[in-house]
Amino acid sequence: MKQVSYSQYSMWSTCPQQYKLHYIDGLGQFSANINTIFGSACHEVIQHFLTVMYGVSKKQALTLNLEKMLYDKLVEHFTKEREKQDGQNPCTKEELDEFYEDGKLILQYFTKKLDSLYTKSGFELIAIEQVLNQEIRPGLNFIGYIDILLRDKGTGEVVIIDLKTSTRGWSKYQKNDKVKTSQMLLYKKFYSEKYDVDIDKIKVEYQILKRKIQENTEYQIPRISKFVPANGKPSINNAWKSFNEFIDDVFTEDIEYRQKEYTPNKGKHCDWCEFKERKLCPIWN
Repeated sequence: MKQVSYSQYSMWSTCPQQYKLHYIDGLGQFSANINTIFGSACHEVIQHFLTVMYGVSKKQALTLNLEKMLYDKLVEHFTKEREKQDGQNPCTKEELDEFYEDGKLILQYFTKKLDSLYTKSGFELIAIEQVLNQEIRPGLNFIGYIDILLRDKGTGEVVIIDLKTSTRGWSKYQKNDKVKTSQMLLYKKFYSEKYDVDIDKIKVEYQILKRKIQENTEYQIPRISKFVPANGKPSINNAWKSFNEFIDDVFTEDIEYRQKEYTPNKGKHCDWCEFKERKLCPIWN
């Protein structure tokens, strides 16, 4: 059984050649950095807080020392990644210190604005890191993980929330990027199908956690902002159509990888592509 994910689709959309080298040729080498370490740590701290808040009480959750939890999680992920990389540090101490200070500000804002972000009367926490493992074609499954899943106990409406750590938030261009926002549309579609929930009763939102915000502006910039992409049936159908173009391009009818040439897509993304650094991409050989 082969699996595909949103991240695979996103990589293919950015550069088919990168996708081929990483997944078809099996040459990808994941290397953690301060951004992935920080993202994992923030996710886990906020998810633990919400587990306590919805499972016990808001009062109990607010007694948690979130800053210490963040520090411990940063150290934990740093240590794990250093072991995976044979003792090589995935980031510098200065980066850890800077990101920790930024994370403290995010968590302070999170608890201060908790009522507007999460405390919804009559809602319950369904799951943290809810697994989506849905067959989309014989022999091919979509795999995904929902960060936070809430349900309105009165109406039965479901809210899918995805946490995104970011330096300064998403630009207008990023919010209009149909590939970027298709993640939540695909999650909405597959959750509806897998759990037999009316798709019109599923809401989606990104919560964007910003490390840096512009100071001394006329209007206060929120440290955490919500973004709800267009997610009606036409938008979902378009996302699903584009995702199927990806499937058709890389798999045969027997769900085997197509052995063909894939076009490299030169652009700004090349700056952080591992295959440029390793001189495996034909553009940079």
